[in-house]
Amino acid sequence: MLRRLGPLLVWVLLFGCNSNPLDNQALRNFAKTDTAFAVEAARNQVDTLMVKFLTKMYKRNPSQLPAGVSVDDRARQLTEKSPELSEINDIEGHSAVNLAFSPDFYGDRVFAFTMGLQTMVNTTFVKKREFLLLDSLPNPQYVFNAARNFETAAYLLRTKRRVDGSMVLLSDGIEGEVINTSFSRILGSIIGIHDVLAATLSKQDQRALNFVARGVASTVFLPVGL
Repeated sequence: MLRRLGPLLVWVLLFGCNSNPLDNQALRNFAKTDTAFAVEAARNQVDTLMVKFLTKMYKRNPSQLPAGVSVDDRARQLTEKSPELSEINDIEGHSAVNLAFSPDFYGDRVFAFTMGLQTMVNTTFVKKREFLLLDSLPNPQYVFNAARNFETAAYLLRTKRRVDGSMVLLSDGIEGEVINTSFSRILGSIIGIHDVLAATLSKQDQRALNFVARGVASTVFLPVGL
């Protein structure tokens, strides 16, 4: 019992001796479990891959970027704690992903798609990028569900077409004489990160994951938070 309470007691003592101990990164790192570090590392990897994905999507779909807005601007929006979403009617998650393919939407489809995925990630990671000792960690089932939702989003991206048969958003395909599958690889990496993290958190909590049966062409999104 003392061994379990040790870090907490030290944290309480440090907090009492410092009016704002969270200003000290060393103390912040002390107030974390190994699992918290793993969760933070996973979140950082996902953020990095999402920015890479967004950048490649604008390169493949340059007409989607509004005048006066740069890719760097979009990348900053993507990683903000509370991103501005008014241009997509303040919707998040799977609703924003679906909006990206709606024939009635005339805005930035790349932004709607990537921000839909990113806000889904934000919800899965309880809107945090840092997890201290007393913080609740992401629910392993929601992390697992997020992986499946990325699979669904990837399916929509490679299959959704306009009435004239053209792709709504370009991603994987043949560019010149080169087959480009980099978009699927990035999304696949994000899916893998979520699956590994879900298994890790599930094992720690001794909580079994509900492996929902889904078809290859599933377009149903699963819940990733309350």
